[in-house]
Amino acid sequence: MCFVLSTLQSKSQNEVKLIFTGEVNVGNNYAIRYQQPIDAEKLFVNVTNELKSGVATFGTLGTVLIDVEGTPNKANMIGTRKLIRMSSDYATSLAQSGFSALSLANTHVSDFGVEGIQTTMNAMQTNKIEFAGLKSMQDYATFDRNGLRFGFIAFGSSVHTLSMSDSTNIRQLIAGLDDQCDIVVVAFSFNETVNSLQNGMNPATNRNVFLTNAVSFAHTCIDAGADVVYGNGHNLPQPLELYKDKLIIYGLGNFCTPYGVSYTGELGAAPVIEANLFAEGTFKDGKIVSYRQQNVQGPRHDPSNEGLKIIKSLTTRHFPQTALQIEDNGDIISTSESVYALALRILAEAQLHKGKRYKYGTKGPTTFDCSGFTGYVFEKFGIKLNRSAAGQYEQGTPVDKKNLRPGDLVFFTRSSVHGVGHVGIVLSVDKKKNSYRFIHASVSKGITIDDFGTSAYYIKRYVGAKRVLHE
Repeated sequence: MCFVLSTLQSKSQNEVKLIFTGEVNVGNNYAIRYQQPIDAEKLFVNVTNELKSGVATFGTLGTVLIDVEGTPNKANMIGTRKLIRMSSDYATSLAQSGFSALSLANTHVSDFGVEGIQTTMNAMQTNKIEFAGLKSMQDYATFDRNGLRFGFIAFGSSVHTLSMSDSTNIRQLIAGLDDQCDIVVVAFSFNETVNSLQNGMNPATNRNVFLTNAVSFAHTCIDAGADVVYGNGHNLPQPLELYKDKLIIYGLGNFCTPYGVSYTGELGAAPVIEANLFAEGTFKDGKIVSYRQQNVQGPRHDPSNEGLKIIKSLTTRHFPQTALQIEDNGDIISTSESVYALALRILAEAQLHKGKRYKYGTKGPTTFDCSGFTGYVFEKFGIKLNRSAAGQYEQGTPVDKKNLRPGDLVFFTRSSVHGVGHVGIVLSVDKKKNSYRFIHASVSKGITIDDFGTSAYYIKRYVGAKRVLHE
C-alpha cells in the first residue's frame, strides 16, 4: 500500500473522492415491440459532471451488451421478469459519461448465455471500463488512479457470478486484493428470482430480511480487508452504515433505467454517493446527491431530495448507533474520529519536533531519546506508552511488516543492546517501492525521518512492529 504523508496538509495526497451509483440499464427489454431507440449520451447529459468529479466512479450494469440477436436464455424469464440487452456501443457512452468500473454480477448477466457474457466483457475491455463479478472469467479487477491501486470485486447470486454465500472464498479473494491494493471496493447484487423472493432477498418485499443478509455479507467483506462495500438492493435506495471506519452502501436503487420499470414514489429516486476516503481506505466524509428518473429519461437533479430523505430515514431506523450523521443538505459526517485520522494528527505532532536534539534519558519537550519521543507524542493524544523501547514493545498488537500503516510503532536492535533497543513511528508505506518511512529520535541526527525498507542499517536491525491505535 502507498500512504503518502510527507505533506500532511495536502488533501490531494491524503484523500480520494469516489462516486457510487445504482443500477445502470439503458437497454431495450427483449421482445418488447415499438420501443424507440435509446440515445445513451442524452440520458447521461445531466449527470456526467457528477460522475467525472471523482477519482473513480462505480456502478452496476444491469444488462447484456450484444450486437447480434443472440440466443435468449428463456429460463431467466420468470414471472414478469424480462430479458434485457443493449448494443455494445452503449459501453462507449458509459465510459464517456464517467464510469470507471461496473459490477457485472447482476440479475441479467446470463440473459443471453455465455455469448452475451463474452460480448459484454469485450465491450467493457474495448472502452477501458473495469469490471468484475464473473466467476472463473473475471472475478476481480485491479487498476491505478492518481497514484493509488484499486482492487474491485463483485458478488451476486446467479450461477455465473461470484457467490455471496461462500464466506471462505469471499475472505480469501478480498484478503488477496487487500495485500496488493491501496483501496478495495466490493460490489454485491441480490437476485430477484422466485427462489430469492421465497428467501426474503428482495428488498421490495421485505427490507428487514434483505438487510439481515446484506449486513452479514458486508461485515464479512470489511473484516477481510474491503474499504467500501456497495450493494444493488434492486429498485430501492437502502441505508448507509459505518463499520470499522469503512463505508457500507446497502443499495442505491436504479440510477438509469429509462424503460420497463416503475418510477412512482421512492422507486424513481436515483441517489448518488460521493465518498471521500483517506488514502488507506478509511471513510472521511461524503455527500448524498439526489437525482430522479422519469420514463424514457435519464437521471435529473431532484430539488425535493427524495433519495437523500429515504437514505437518511432508513439509516436512522436500521443503524441508529452507526457513527454517521446525514445532514439535510446531504452531507455525510463521521461522528467518531477514525484511527487513520488520529494517526494523521499524531504524525503531524511528531513532525513538529523534527530537528530537535537527541539526549538519552529525556522525554521532551526540547530533547528526546527514542522512547521518550514516541511516549511524548502519543501522550499528547491520551495514549500512555511505557517508558523504554523494550517496554513499548510489550504493548499493542503485533503487526506483520506487509500490513504496516501510519501510526504503528516499529522496533529495532542497537549494536550495543541485545533485543529491542530502539523505537520509531511509521510515517508512510509504499510497498511498490519497498519504502517504509518512520520518524524517530536518532542518536546522531536527533528527530529525523529514515526508511527502514531501503536502509541496510535498519533492515538488519528490524525486530517487528506493534499497533497501539485500534478501531
